[in-house]
Amino acid sequence: MPLFNVFVDFLLNPWFLLSLIFWVIVLFLTYLLRNKKGAAYVFFPLLAMFKTRKLNNLIKRISRKAPKFWKVFWTIGIFISFGFMIFAFYFFFTNFINLIINPKIEQAIVPLIPGVTIDLPLFFYLILPLLFILTTHEFAHGISAGADGIDVKSTGVLGAGLFFLIGFGAFVEIDERVLNSNKTHRNTRLRMLAAGPYINSITAGIALLILLGFPLLISPFYRQVTQVNTVLTKEEGGFNYNNLSRNDVILAFKKKGDSDDNYVSIDDYKKRTLTNILNNKTVLQCSVGDNLTLKIYNPSSDTFIEKNITLGPRNDLGIGYKYISDGNELEITKIFSESEGGINYDKNLTVGLILNRINGVLINQSNGDTIERILASFNLVSLNLSIGTETYILDVDVEGVLIGIYSNSYFMHKNDVAKFFTSFWPEFLLREISWLFIIAFSITLFNLLPLLITDGDRIAKELINWGIGEDYKTIKKKTDKFIFIKDDNYIALTEYRVEKIDTIKIIIKSQSTLSERSDIILAEENYQLIDNIGDGFKDTIFLTLPEQSKLEEGSLIEVSYDYWHDEKRMLKRNIMNSIRFITIFTVIGSIILSLIKFGDILFWI
Repeated sequence: MPLFNVFVDFLLNPWFLLSLIFWVIVLFLTYLLRNKKGAAYVFFPLLAMFKTRKLNNLIKRISRKAPKFWKVFWTIGIFISFGFMIFAFYFFFTNFINLIINPKIEQAIVPLIPGVTIDLPLFFYLILPLLFILTTHEFAHGISAGADGIDVKSTGVLGAGLFFLIGFGAFVEIDERVLNSNKTHRNTRLRMLAAGPYINSITAGIALLILLGFPLLISPFYRQVTQVNTVLTKEEGGFNYNNLSRNDVILAFKKKGDSDDNYVSIDDYKKRTLTNILNNKTVLQCSVGDNLTLKIYNPSSDTFIEKNITLGPRNDLGIGYKYISDGNELEITKIFSESEGGINYDKNLTVGLILNRINGVLINQSNGDTIERILASFNLVSLNLSIGTETYILDVDVEGVLIGIYSNSYFMHKNDVAKFFTSFWPEFLLREISWLFIIAFSITLFNLLPLLITDGDRIAKELINWGIGEDYKTIKKKTDKFIFIKDDNYIALTEYRVEKIDTIKIIIKSQSTLSERSDIILAEENYQLIDNIGDGFKDTIFLTLPEQSKLEEGSLIEVSYDYWHDEKRMLKRNIMNSIRFITIFTVIGSIILSLIKFGDILFWI
């Protein structure tokens, strides 16, 4: 039976079920695309990638189903994204200043690097939210472009699977030349650029609402209770080492000897937490020395039992400390002031003070001679800390009661359906939704910063171009280089307003010596300068090479041409680069300061 239970738990594990669905879908898609060359790439069990025009048609159908609605929807996105852009710049800039003036741990900015700043088991929970966010981001760009008549050049689906790790993502390639040309209105570009961050912000908002309503969503199936993670020994400050066991799920409390009707059930979502019960914030009143009966659920055996415990004192010294010298000495790390509720602020203690005796006994963690063991004593009024001839008599204040455990949350099933799916499902969903909010909100802010590769950079560039304008009144020369590709006779030049072609060279390197080359000047009858975008300006070369031409694929083509130059380009570039520099300096500076001041917050494999 235990082996059967393990097998059932394995089959019901969310990672396994999602992985199974993932590979079934991959198998189905591979079968459908079996006759299409280059449409499917499968590397089981790691990666699967598909390219199909059906996804293009899907995006086109969605975008053109209600184009007026989409235009209004994505236009709202321009203002929302611009607001987030201002907030993102303000957030990073003020955070950078605070890290210099008054650094706090909550201001730390650390990139999520698997195995470096975040441990790999936790990183697994990031995969599904990340792929969902990237997919919706790309689809938003595609739908926005399609609603304004901009073609989607290609789309694809990317899937990843590793053990219990699965996920789908998508990519959308927009016709950038048409988008950036004079043919496309500025509002269209802004709508398309803002669409991705806009949909990410909506995702973050929905995830936040789900998190706020999560207790209500799962309340028909689960309640959140307390599970024992570690039972402290007496030397560690515990009182119930032999009474409780690791993984015990605590469901309810009552005074020993009372009837079962007096049980107070734990339910974190109803504010009946373990802490609230022990702090007398429920009908059960606890005091030092009380004997309580706990209703316990054992997940491994699926049984309910009762266990008796004794409540010990939660004593306070009003100081912080840590063990040093292999546990043979104690160092004072903090002294709570009177305003902070400290009771030994006036005992001449100093931060950094080293002590080696408690009540005359040498401190020795390995032998159990610890301050925690002394603090676990009943009726303790004071204790002595000393080193050499210096002795400090500290007052002890009883703040409340302790069981002597470290605990974690546990989702206890309320019915057979919840029991069948185990307690892991709500925990899994809660983690996934939490990361969905964190990642979506973070990507929204970061992606709207002007940082070269972000949507925010292109939005800022578009706004600067709008504000300063354009002035095409001079002609300049330029040379572009391209790699020749067979069956592709179109060469898109990097400038959009080309006046005329000066020369087209085909550079052929000698196969015997790489340093030797021969240049062939292409005759004018073998090419034509055309307006391929349709905006009234010539921008593309159409090659009309003779059929007997033996030009090899990969040959270098060098095109020299004249184009109309924007006289305001340099001014706009300087403004944009200044904004980028300030942003990059602020972000990198924040990361460096975070690592210097709070480097110990990093996780390692």
